Amino acid sequence: MLRSVVTGVGGYLPDEIVTNDDLAKVVDTSDEWIRERTGIRRRHRAAPDQAVSDLAVEAARKALAAAGRSPADVDLIIVATTTPDLTFPATAAIVQRKLGCPIGIAFDVQAVCSGFVYALSVADGFVAHGRSRCALVIGAETMTRLMDWTDRGTCVLFGDGAGAVVLEPVEGQGTIADRGLLGFALRADGTKQDLLFVDGGPSTNGEVGKLRMLGNQAPGHR
Repeated sequence: MLRSVVTGVGGYLPDEIVTNDDLAKVVDTSDEWIRERTGIRRRHRAAPDQAVSDLAVEAARKALAAAGRSPADVDLIIVATTTPDLTFPATAAIVQRKLGCPIGIAFDVQAVCSGFVYALSVADGFVAHGRSRCALVIGAETMTRLMDWTDRGTCVLFGDGAGAVVLEPVEGQGTIADRGLLGFALRADGTKQDLLFVDGGPSTNGEVGKLRMLGNQAPGHR
């Protein structure tokens, strides 16, 4: 049987660095307050002219180079993002164009924090069944575009960046001794919607909205 194997990994972070001290100048917080609660010291922020596809392309190029592949080899692109360039076309299709990949399968997966794992599982369904020979799975976000910079409980947590992997098929025996992706355990709990959401959307209020979170009410919070 075929297994999906990660043959290349790449990442990209925008040049601009936002430190905790930088945030303390715009919101009621401090480096000590942030570090004690999150461990975060700094995060990266995309330039005004950088779209999420630009971050994704940079990460994809590094992943392809690590795999010894070129854009011409790619027949499947899945981008996991909740901050797409446009409502449509898919950011994956924009990445396909910017990379110069041939016409192939390209679509997005929107599952926010779990997006990359969901996208990886979907790509595995293509690669492990012989429907793709070289897949790009990319997680990319410009979460700073969704921040309410007056809310110290959320704006200190998020930054921008992208990560990518190349998936290719290899022969396996169907046992746990195989190399590659062996399985997934995915789930979601829609009843917790009010704990983490964005208060905007094209079919509700027609706005982009801002990220809202009640982290202190999440299960396991201490």
